[in-house]
Amino acid sequence: WNDWPYGLDKRVVHLVVWTKFELEANQTSGDLTDKAKAEIDAFVTRTFRTRVPEENVVWFRNWAALKSIHAVEHFHVMMYEPDPEFVREVTNGDVAPSAKADL
Repeated sequence: WNDWPYGLDKRVVHLVVWTKFELEANQTSGDLTDKAKAEIDAFVTRTFRTRVPEENVVWFRNWAALKSIHAVEHFHVMMYEPDPEFVREVTNGDVAPSAKADL
């Protein structure tokens, strides 16, 4: 879950995927290399698009200037109306920080 949620439709689930390795970026533009984009897209397809319709899943990585946390590499995945059971599976039962406040 994203600890700093964006102002999104409540039907959109916004997850953050943390990596233990750096995602290769172009030194000039700061954008991900084509290889890194392909690797992330393959992961997103295996992990999310097999359970959520492809048109309901998007991912992105903030450029360095927009990152809220610089020390750990991460990217964002947004899913429109995913099955709540799948979300529980993929998050190991964790919930959004805003939902924890309501518990």
